[in-house]
Amino acid sequence: ATMATESSSATDAPPSSTVAAADARYTFDAAKLDELRKSSPWKDDPRYFKGVAVSPSAVMKMMTHCHSGVEKGVKKGGNPIEVMGLMLGRPDPTTPQTLIVTDVFPLPIEGFETRVIADDGDVINHMIELGESLEKTRKEKFMGWYHSHPFDVGLHSHCFLSQTDISTQLQW
Repeated sequence: ATMATESSSATDAPPSSTVAAADARYTFDAAKLDELRKSSPWKDDPRYFKGVAVSPSAVMKMMTHCHSGVEKGVKKGGNPIEVMGLMLGRPDPTTPQTLIVTDVFPLPIEGFETRVIADDGDVINHMIELGESLEKTRKEKFMGWYHSHPFDVGLHSHCFLSQTDISTQLQW
């Protein structure tokens, strides 16, 4: 899969010639999105999605959240703290095999060196309340999660999915 970062301004207005090309991905035709969701071609093909576009505001919120975990842990005189959040977005009706991440929501949870787990009752209730609130005000839906790996910060750092990450993702 590929990942792109572009300008954001999510509305449900159809793209027009007055919308800048970089912003066009964050506008959409609500009827086309509903039609795509009803057909749900991804249910028949687990490899349906080929790309992801992440809005700059979502990237900045994730990076700020992850950095706060590092600062908090170091300030306490210890190691960085892993953090976790939920990603809000939708499939792109114009390029249906692309997922659009329009926003992210940090969760009130902290992890340790090997894992961050969202199984606390308060965290689960927070996620449910947040989801119900967003259903009333947004066209996007929760589509995934993110979390930091603040211990892989060397010269040759890399992004990876741990076995826990893979198990968690398979539940989505």
